[in-house]
Amino acid sequence: MTQITSIRAGDARIPAPVKVKEGRRLRWRHLWLVPGLAIAIYANQLGNGNGVGILALIAFGIAPDVPRVLGSRGQSVHGLLHQPVAPAIAVAIAATGVVPIAWLVGALVWFSHVVIGRAIGDLPRQVAGRSDA
Repeated sequence: MTQITSIRAGDARIPAPVKVKEGRRLRWRHLWLVPGLAIAIYANQLGNGNGVGILALIAFGIAPDVPRVLGSRGQSVHGLLHQPVAPAIAVAIAATGVVPIAWLVGALVWFSHVVIGRAIGDLPRQVAGRSDA
């Protein structure tokens, strides 16, 4: 389906075709937002109830993206930190109670970061030589 838009140049009108995309804008991957936000809200409530401050929550939420600053040198670390297995293992270890509750909250925030990243299309890049890590 095309629509006609008029572009005015002086007194002349020139019709310019505008292409309108059809189809849905939401993708199946966007459903990952629901569990990602649920994990983040749970981590926030758990941290709030146990005295974990907002700065710790922000630090654990930003930490997986710090290797992006290093460019291509940090690409492998960035890819590793955005795999869901690592934060899931961290949550499992922290849930046993061997480490302070702050580590459980941090692991949950990290896990929610990864899950929400999947929803918005922030997938780990595995191609060698790419500089857009």
